Parts: sequence; structure tokens; C-alpha cells
Amino acid sequence: MIHIAIVEDEEKYRKQLREYIEQYCEKSGKQIQTSFFQDGEDIIENYTADFDLIFMDIQMRFMDGMTAAREIRKLDKKVILMFITSIATFAIEGYEVDALDYILKPLSYNMFEQKLNRALLRVDGQEEHYFLIQTSEETLRIKVTEIHYIESHSHIMAYHLPDRILESRGRLDDLEEQLSPYGFYRSNRGYLINLHYVTGVSDGCCIIDGNMLPVSRRKKAEFMEKLSQIL
Repeated sequence: MIHIAIVEDEEKYRKQLREYIEQYCEKSGKQIQTSFFQDGEDIIENYTADFDLIFMDIQMRFMDGMTAAREIRKLDKKVILMFITSIATFAIEGYEVDALDYILKPLSYNMFEQKLNRALLRVDGQEEHYFLIQTSEETLRIKVTEIHYIESHSHIMAYHLPDRILESRGRLDDLEEQLSPYGFYRSNRGYLINLHYVTGVSDGCCIIDGNMLPVSRRKKAEFMEKLSQIL
């Protein structure tokens, strides 16, 4: 169960966000518990660190969102903060409190869905899972979330990470079995991809980090179904 707080002083936006979250749950199958607050003071009073994500309006009548976020950060270093604002320049201040992102008013569902997906990736990452990669020189302990995709050349596995590629001997069949529970999918004989990093699908390929990775024709329907579950 994901616990989200909405801190918003305008009733129309609270209602809209409630509807968006209900729509998101229906579409994604995720379970989300939502708590609503009308001002920064409301959430700060008796704050307990049991939220995964807080959507915080910046401009509020009594305690503005930035002040509330600073107070929350003193009590809770892990909660994900995302600001709601009608003025983009206000969001720059969010770096001070390690805000993940911001949503501009007026709100659209498509934008909200994209931002929420990004936040929930971070939520999932708070319970880290690690994977051991034995290279020719050393054994490395890598976060599963850092692996964007794995490319197989015979028995050499190339692990594509954000800043490097690591190579190790192994079998893609074994890696598929180990990593499937974490959102990885065997798109064809030579690739095991992390569905969380797929940014598009085109011409029989999925796109990760700008690279076109082939998807087997016979797996296309299953691939799209798995991708929709992640997104």
C-alpha cells in the first residue's frame, strides 16, 4: 500500500487530485491510500513519517509549501516531495529540500500520471535490491535499479548502467529468472530489459537511453502488456 499526502488549499484542486489518483489506481492496479491537508500547518502538526510521497502546493494562506517542506525534512529525510505550483520559477527552490519534481497548474491527467510514475519509481527504490556482478577483475554489488538492460553475446553478459557497461560471464536464462520479479523482461534471445526505463516503442523495438532494442515479434503482445503494468 502506497501512502500519499496531498497538501492543497484550493478545494477544486483537492477534488481533481483525488479523482486523478482514483483513475490512476483503476488503470494501474496499484493500491494508494491518500490523506488530504488544507495547509502546510495541518500536515506539520503531529507529523509522523509514514508517507511515501507528498504533493505540496507552494502558495498557501497560512504556511506556504516551502516552509512546510523545510519542517518536514527536519523530521523525515526519506519522504518524496513534489510541489504543485502555478509559477514554474517557484519550483527552483525545491532543490533546497530535495524535491523530486513539480507539477504546474492547471493540472492535466497525463502530466500527473507521468509525474506520479516517476515518484513511484523512487518509492520502489527505497527498498533496495542488490545484484552481484563478477567481472574479470572484481565482484561488484550493484543496485538492481541501476541496471537499464543486459545484452548477451554468447556467454558474455553486458550490463548497461547509467554511467558504464560491466561485462561478466553467465547465461541470460539464469539472469531472466533472477531479475524478472524486479520488472525485467526478456525481449528477445539477446536482451533482458528493465521495463522501468523504456521510453518508447517503434519499428519492432523498445527504446532505452536512446538505443533501439529489438522485441521479438512473437513476444510483442506480451511485452506491451508487461509494459502497461509497469507504466
